[in-house]
Parts: sequence; structure tokens; C-alpha cells
Amino acid sequence: MKTIEQIEKIKAVVLYVLNKMPTGVDYIKLSKLLYFAQRESLVLYGKTIFDDTFKARDRGPVPTLTYKVLKMIENGDDFNECNELKEFGNSIEVVRQKATALQNCNIDLLTSIDMKILDDTIKKYGKISSKKLSEMTHDEVYNSIIEKMKDDPEKDIFTLIDIARSGGASEEMIEYIRNKQVLKKALA
Repeated sequence: MKTIEQIEKIKAVVLYVLNKMPTGVDYIKLSKLLYFAQRESLVLYGKTIFDDTFKARDRGPVPTLTYKVLKMIENGDDFNECNELKEFGNSIEVVRQKATALQNCNIDLLTSIDMKILDDTIKKYGKISSKKLSEMTHDEVYNSIIEKMKDDPEKDIFTLIDIARSGGASEEMIEYIRNKQVLKKALA
């Protein structure tokens, strides 16, 4: 499970996107906007905007914690068994798999770079259909993960390096991300 700080940051990112798109966003489009923003941040800066884990699904990468919260809201779950997700769940409304924000984003949790990347992502991809966005994520990296899943269904996770490669990150940036991960594990 994610830490409270990680959950708060994911919530802030999701609400930021939903606040910028007040008529609502369907699950697929929201997932792809979050993926493209994360990918851009990794390609440009070698860092993530938020710590949600992306998994390969039929329609492309899906942020797992965000999706879990959306499904819990949709199903009318009361979050009693997932108390740490309660505030996140209470901040969003879901009607027919379309999410809208019920509160403003806590922008204190986002850097100016995070917000710029999110704004640029919404501007670039926000008007593209969910179907087209899904197709756009079915690239070489996605297909390699789908191939691995044929052997082992648990190999469905996009690593940070996978996401960066999908965005065309340089080998220098890939090495930088790899070194950060090695250091993070060593300090854990």
C-alpha cells in the first residue's frame, strides 16, 4: 500500500486534472492523461510527478491506485476497509465511469514543473478521444509488456524505465533514472 503522503500527492494530481476539465473525464482519458504527464516528467527531468503504479490493460496503461479509488466510488463502497483512501474517494464523483472533482486540488503538493507538465498534457491530449489516446499508448513498450504477460500475468507493471522509454527518453536519462532507483533501494 502507498503511504499517506503518496496517496495525497496522487489525489492532488488527479484533482488538478479534473479541476482543469470540469465537465468530467472518463476513466480511459484520465488514465492516459496521467500516463502521458508521468512519461513527460520522466523524459524531461528523470522524476515522477506522482507515485501511482501503471499496469498494462487492454486499453493501455492504467494507474492502479487511482483506478481502484474510481471503481470503489462507482460501486458505492464506503471505504471502511480502506480508510486511508476515504478522503481521496470523497473528493471525486463518478457517474457512468466519468469522474468529476468535488473539491479543489491542494496545489501546495505540486511543484510548478508538475503543474506545467499537467497543463501541457491536458492542452496536447485533452481533446483527443479516449479511443485514440488508448491507441496512442499501444506502442513498442506496451506490446513488450503484453508479451511478458503471456508467460507470467504478474509481469503487467510498467517500470519507470519502461515509461521513460515509451516517451523516447535518451539513454543518458534512462541511466539517470536507473541510478536513482538503485540509490533509493540502497537507502530503503
